[in-house]
Amino acid sequence: MLEKTLILIKPDHVELADRILEELDQCGNRVTTIRVGSVPRDVVESHYSPHRKKWFFGCTTESFVGMPVIVAIYEGEEVVQRFIDIIGPTDPSKAPEHTIRGKYGTDSLEVATNEQRPVKNVIHRSDSPEEATREISVWKRYLES
Repeated sequence: MLEKTLILIKPDHVELADRILEELDQCGNRVTTIRVGSVPRDVVESHYSPHRKKWFFGCTTESFVGMPVIVAIYEGEEVVQRFIDIIGPTDPSKAPEHTIRGKYGTDSLEVATNEQRPVKNVIHRSDSPEEATREISVWKRYLES
C-alpha cells in the first residue's frame, strides 16, 4: 500500500542530515525536505501531543523549541514499516548497528530516563500510517512554504 511518512532529524543531529537522508532515500521516495531554523513551541507540542501526559513530554518539547530541525516526507509502498526497520528502536543502545539509530545514536533510554531527559536518538519517524498523516498535517505550514 502506498503510504507517506514523516521524518524529523532532531536538533542534536542536524549536522548529519545529508548522510542520514541519503540512507533513507534508498528506502523511499523523498517528497519534500525543509530545514526549519527555529522550531516554534506550538508546532512541537502539537507534534508530540499524543504523549502530553507522559513524563518526557515537557523535556522533549523543550529540546526542540527554538532549535533547527530537518523535516522530510517520504512516500512508498509500506514506507512506514520500512522506515521503522531502517531507523531502529527508540533506544539507540538496543538498535542494531545497521540502523540509523545504531550507527549514529550514542545515548541510552535507561540513562535518559534516570536523568529525566529525552533520549538522544537521532531521528523521529512515524509509528503508523495514521500517525504519519497526523504529523504531516502538524508540520504542513513548513512543508508548503
